[in-house]
Amino acid sequence: MAKKSKYFEHESLQDNDAIISYLKAITQGFKKGAIEFSDEEEEFMLTPQKLANLKIKADKSKKGQTLNIKISWSSDQSSDFEESPLFIDPKKPKK
Repeated sequence: MAKKSKYFEHESLQDNDAIISYLKAITQGFKKGAIEFSDEEEEFMLTPQKLANLKIKADKSKKGQTLNIKISWSSDQSSDFEESPLFIDPKKPKK
């Protein structure tokens, strides 16, 4: 039986289709109210709240590119939050 913990981490090399599938599953989890993560060793469930803090960091260097997406929330949310617009535009790379 999988162990229960308060922490889940997984890292692996994935192709674009797999990453898109994982992001869609996370989106569906937000819509349904729960996201379950699992691998061969453990299972982990999060229950997103109606308000969440979104942090996106993109970095490009000679060594490579990185995209970090952090979504956090607490169960005792107040309605005090800072809303600022975010624009994400998918494009084809320039040749």
